[in-house]
Amino acid sequence: MLHERSGGRIQLEIIPRMFSTGDMFAAVARGKADAGDIAMPYLSGTYPIWNWGEIPGIVSEDPVEGLAEELAVYQDPEVMKIYDETLKKYNLKFWFVTQWDPANGIWSNKDITTLDQLQGMKIRVGGYLPTQGVKALGASPITIAGSELAPAMMAGTIDGVLTSLGYGYSIGLATVAKNFTITPLSPTWTAVTLLNEKSFNALPADLQEVVMEVGRELQQMVSLSTTAEYVMSLDTVDMSGVKRTRLNKADLAKAVEGAAVVEKEWLEADGPWKEERPKLLKAVKSAVTEYRNFTGK
Repeated sequence: MLHERSGGRIQLEIIPRMFSTGDMFAAVARGKADAGDIAMPYLSGTYPIWNWGEIPGIVSEDPVEGLAEELAVYQDPEVMKIYDETLKKYNLKFWFVTQWDPANGIWSNKDITTLDQLQGMKIRVGGYLPTQGVKALGASPITIAGSELAPAMMAGTIDGVLTSLGYGYSIGLATVAKNFTITPLSPTWTAVTLLNEKSFNALPADLQEVVMEVGRELQQMVSLSTTAEYVMSLDTVDMSGVKRTRLNKADLAKAVEGAAVVEKEWLEADGPWKEERPKLLKAVKSAVTEYRNFTGK
């Protein structure tokens, strides 16, 4: 798209695995790469401003609705202004967001429709914030490598796994679990593609506009693709015999309220931009409210 829109003036050299996931942020900031795909949840312990999507209750727990609401956040002018202001401190510029299958479902052998049924369950969780949420709902978070999850479920080492529908199916959880229960925990899982700001500013103004225009279109396309992939995954999981459930409406509201500790942890965690987090959170919530008012949902 960049090559075509720029009449051949922009050419990308894409180098797979040029840097490890943990090193990519610093590599782009220092200009060792002009752009990079940064897994924000992976870096959330160091750069917590970017994992607001793991806070329960901001976007819908329903992945189709949640993906649309999250995209609206990344299209909001005030949110993007805050991103640009904070990224500038690290010689970085936001380009576009890549939304993945939300990691908010519990694979288990239990038909979970109430919070009482979660009490005492040993649930494998990935990441600091979801761990706090699982604790708040009365379950016990367990840390186990992804490659060991299906055997651990089979052996009874864990009672459930909090992860996405597609990823869980791909690692064999549908063969050892009878249920997949949607929760309000960790309702988004997102990567952000960042540009080295000096490299971007070195481009002529018309090419800068081409780059940003392509980014806006890409995040729209990827959002639609991820939504379609999730919907197709539903059929695959249903055919495997796994039952899809969710908390009843009253307990869902209680779960969001109980998991408020996640938002508190996010706001108070040490790290860059701690002072700016309340401002970003307010802008994010406002963007979701505006989207819901516009769509009538």
